[in-house]
Amino acid sequence: MKRIHLSLVLDWVIVLIITGGIVLIGNTIGYGATFNESFEGMLWLVLFTLLGFIIKEMLPFELPAVAYISTLAIVACLPFSPIAETVVQSVEQVSLLALCTPVLAYAGVTIGKDWPAFKKIGYKGVIVSLLVIIGTVLASVVLSEVLFRIF
Repeated sequence: MKRIHLSLVLDWVIVLIITGGIVLIGNTIGYGATFNESFEGMLWLVLFTLLGFIIKEMLPFELPAVAYISTLAIVACLPFSPIAETVVQSVEQVSLLALCTPVLAYAGVTIGKDWPAFKKIGYKGVIVSLLVIIGTVLASVVLSEVLFRIF
């Protein structure tokens, strides 16, 4: 197992707190949830994300952090989990669109910061990006539809 530096974990915590705050504000203003309703769900999401980042850094496997984060969250929500009911009820209070707001903002900042490199990609890069996004969404829809029909 690899060791991770405390400063890296602190950086993650700071970013997750800022992101969580933005989500809470967006969820409260844009989707009518109260701060208290959203806070516990956001806390669970931040916790799963932080633990996923830590696990990614500690294990020698080259998997993206989202694999660990998703696995943790899914296991926590399985019926046999003692915290499943609490987690599901809490996270249901956080709107998916409120979660997308900071992610899209970060993406915009990243693209804006590296605009010359983005312009070098040209129209072919934009087409490929759009096809990847459409393919991802369609695959998600098909997978969820299949799983909903099975269960």
